[in-house]
Amino acid sequence: MIEIESPLEAHLPIREVARRTGVHPVTLRAWERRYGLLTPARTHKGHRLYTEEEVLRIEEVLDCLARGVAIGQVRELLERAPDSPLRKENATDTENNWGEMLDETCVLLQSFAEPQLRQRLDQWIAAFPAPLLLEHWLKPLQAKLARPRQSEKGVAQSFFWQVLNEQLLFANGIARKNLRKDQLSGAGRLLLLGFSGDDQRAFTQLFGAALLAAGIGIVVLDYRAAMVGLEDIVEKLEVRGVLCYSHRALPKPFLSRELPGLARGLGKPLWLAGDCVEMQHADLDNLKKQPTSSILQGTTSCVITQLREQLK
Repeated sequence: MIEIESPLEAHLPIREVARRTGVHPVTLRAWERRYGLLTPARTHKGHRLYTEEEVLRIEEVLDCLARGVAIGQVRELLERAPDSPLRKENATDTENNWGEMLDETCVLLQSFAEPQLRQRLDQWIAAFPAPLLLEHWLKPLQAKLARPRQSEKGVAQSFFWQVLNEQLLFANGIARKNLRKDQLSGAGRLLLLGFSGDDQRAFTQLFGAALLAAGIGIVVLDYRAAMVGLEDIVEKLEVRGVLCYSHRALPKPFLSRELPGLARGLGKPLWLAGDCVEMQHADLDNLKKQPTSSILQGTTSCVITQLREQLK
């Protein structure tokens, strides 16, 4: 630990670094303590302060993880010279770590190994930023579980989605408390509408974790419960807008009737994000014409960047 009385270069508090990079403070602390990836300075009161160089280091770590480098190997890789052949070779290994995580998840859920599964989920949620987990682990995992021979194991899958939702709800609850405590929800809270299904809820919660890490407060509701009197709910919750998120195709009644009405009568910004945007892009043309509606496209990180720009 480096103690400083009057921080000059190291002036960025952990919450600001989390907001800028999208990496949750819990993850930043794990990278420091478990993996030695960061060495923030400390004030005399023990608060972490980061330099701009360390923000760039975090971006390098994110790039390594996105390429599939195992978290335990990132430090060794980054300490090599930038033009090292070994560094370039390892940085191109894009499948190894994520593939191992997928295989381990399937083994644990099929054997109903609850304690081990919860332990691994806790470790992964702490060690990996939510956008990377969603894009490189949860999406491929859901696709793998949806294959015909895997669909026969429905009970094991229900068990997994239940455990994952519980772990994510717990982690997001802590993130909300920290956001309120540090008064960093300056961007304003959003109402995040999710859709039915255990897997859908897990995707929504993990997407919500990415929003919270970026300093965007959220209230999560199932769209069916929220559609009755939504305008009143929005006013009472004092949210800045409504964000609909789905990794599956949107239900036809919602897409054809409820969503257009919502866009016209909400009186607040309305965003739509998730894989549904690509699946149903032709059906969303009318929504794009509404002045208060926006379609957020791209990876989870890109979506959050677009959203933060619009919330300024």
